[in-house]
Amino acid sequence: MGGYIVIAAMVCVTIIGIVGIFAMLAYLKEKAILKYKNSSKVGDNEISITVDDNKDKNSKN
Repeated sequence: MGGYIVIAAMVCVTIIGIVGIFAMLAYLKEKAILKYKNSSKVGDNEISITVDDNKDKNSKN
């Protein structure tokens, strides 16, 4: 009977650990989303994308 208690305790600790890890990941994800939203309000909301075209190396734009 003592073995069953040890196994049940190990299962409970494992489940609590897994749930804790997922809770921490969800919290950090929410915190990162809020940080991104706050930083985008401060900026001027412009996105610059630069694409290098290797076909036209000699042309000057």
